[in-house]
Amino acid sequence: MPAICPRPVVAAAALALAAASALLTGSAQASSGPPDPADPTALVGGCTVNGTAVLGAAVTGTEGADEIECPAGVAAGTVISGGGGVDVITITGVNAGTVDGGAGTDLIEIDGGNTGTVSGGTEADIIELSADAVANSGAVNGGAGADVISVEADDAGPGSVTGDADTDVCFFDAEPSGPADCEIVA
Repeated sequence: MPAICPRPVVAAAALALAAASALLTGSAQASSGPPDPADPTALVGGCTVNGTAVLGAAVTGTEGADEIECPAGVAAGTVISGGGGVDVITITGVNAGTVDGGAGTDLIEIDGGNTGTVSGGTEADIIELSADAVANSGAVNGGAGADVISVEADDAGPGSVTGDADTDVCFFDAEPSGPADCEIVA
């Protein structure tokens, strides 16, 4: 059996998502911008969709490409849905809610750990988890499509990481203590 080299696949997916992110950045600048701290209706520590603040526990993207940012993490009970299109979902802080990339090739970045549920959605996605302590004590599922899941931390955590359908690649900085089900583990 020939050796499988996942790096070119990862590089191609990263380039496609970087191009989408560049397009999103341009469209986000043309929108209303980040929430105004002086605005009493702005959700402090909440999320934005394409630069517009979202109030409440449902953060939903459009059927097109979206940039969803949650600079103070995601609270339990909050549901983030990317919708269709190529979405970039960035969470700074712990995700304790539910994140679903939805249809389209998505990039989901969580910098602070995951205690909730993360799903890439229906196509090839990139999911990156990083944390100073435990990166994942929740559930991560790539969904359909050839996904790339990266868990970067000294402790990958006791949570589950499942690639799901197709050939999925998982990268772990440390051996996960929870179940990990990917076709290629690096």
